[in-house]
Amino acid sequence: MRSSVGDQQSAAAGKQPSRPAAGRSTASSGAAKPTRGLRELKKARTAAAIQRHAMTLFEANGYDATPVEAVAAAAEVAPSTVYRYFPTKEDLVISDEYDNLMFEKLAQQPAEASVVESLRGAFHEVTAEMSEADIELGRRRTRLMLQEPGLRGATLTNLLAMERAIADLVAQRTGRDGDDPEIAWFTGAVIGIALGFMRRWAENPDLDVVTVFDDALDRLATGLTF
Repeated sequence: MRSSVGDQQSAAAGKQPSRPAAGRSTASSGAAKPTRGLRELKKARTAAAIQRHAMTLFEANGYDATPVEAVAAAAEVAPSTVYRYFPTKEDLVISDEYDNLMFEKLAQQPAEASVVESLRGAFHEVTAEMSEADIELGRRRTRLMLQEPGLRGATLTNLLAMERAIADLVAQRTGRDGDDPEIAWFTGAVIGIALGFMRRWAENPDLDVVTVFDDALDRLATGLTF
């Protein structure tokens, strides 16, 4: 599901979010998936199927020209089921089940690790749990987010929510105030990395996500005092 502000903040506080939370990685299609109960797994599979049908229709017919009812028909579910998993049409593209997992992994990193190394470790762990199908769907979604004017506002809103959640988590790890200027500059830089990565990945399906992210973090770490 799309990671909400509340889900991200609960993950940053070390709690389990209410819903489970992507580039190219070295993960194979047989990589382990996040551990879930049977009910949660069924819900995740239903949501993934709906999202894949939606992306196929959006790419074939256009985002604006494809109503939610058409997505429901393709997925063989009722429109109400689509809205149960994706409250808005934008969510069919922006929602990413791995977003909240990233925050869970980030909160679980060793206390002695720097914030950069914590981000690196969490990102590596999440990408290791992604299948090739997950990765390709993420790239397709990213491309549509950047190309479709109607999705840019929702994309920005989601990125700003992530920025706030990262700031809260960094503040918790470092004992600083969440509005500390250095934390604000750091989280802004992380979101800048995310935007640059999204653009490059959308244009290059063979981009090595892990290598690019690691290089960006190495450059970001220069000059940080935490």
